[in-house]
Amino acid sequence: MKNTLTILSTILCIGLAEGGTITKKLELPATDIKNFEVDCGAGFLKVEGIEGKNKIEVEAEIEISGYSVDELDDFIEKYVELSLNKSDNRAVLRSHIKYGKFYRGNRHINLTIKTPLNMNLNINDGSGFTEIKNITGNLYVDDGSGELSVEKINGDVKIDDGSGKISVTDIVGNVKIDDGSGVVNITNIDGNVKVSDGSGSINIDKVSKDVTITESGSGGLTIRNVNGKVEKND
Repeated sequence: MKNTLTILSTILCIGLAEGGTITKKLELPATDIKNFEVDCGAGFLKVEGIEGKNKIEVEAEIEISGYSVDELDDFIEKYVELSLNKSDNRAVLRSHIKYGKFYRGNRHINLTIKTPLNMNLNINDGSGFTEIKNITGNLYVDDGSGELSVEKINGDVKIDDGSGKISVTDIVGNVKIDDGSGVVNITNIDGNVKVSDGSGSINIDKVSKDVTITESGSGGLTIRNVNGKVEKND
């Protein structure tokens, strides 16, 4: 049985001659939710687990240029997909600006998310800076482009990244990274580390178990303070 709940309210609207920003807030009670899926397009994404929180809170800044103030509401109604739904023990956030024939200017949605600590996260992100921290649960990130920062995760971390710098630190669990291009920094991991990288330097420090480099591509490779074995297969 599927239970769907979306709470959506406009809390700020600033109009400019060449566009503007509309901020919307979504909330969802987190009772019985174990898995949280985020599917988003362009814009920054910040996710933080908060101790004692019993709901998921999302603040979405919809930034649009190239449209008059009077056109903003109509543009959002036609082209913006923004929803937070619950189905059984799963919450799903969708944040996209749909493609339209008569687009002009730039547009993106910035997301700031507060969740309970205990949550498995599955994130599909298009482009822009991404920061995820303070989560007790497994984390999977499929990221197109932009800098990615992951810290203080008590669970396994898996990252598939197209391009952009990656920083992963303070993880209690295994870390697996498949990266196209960009610097990769991995520090203070209580588990195994496995990395495949196309281009860009790789820096690994303080790993309690094994480190495996399946592909290092082009760029420097620095590995220090590993308690287990180190393998480089490429």
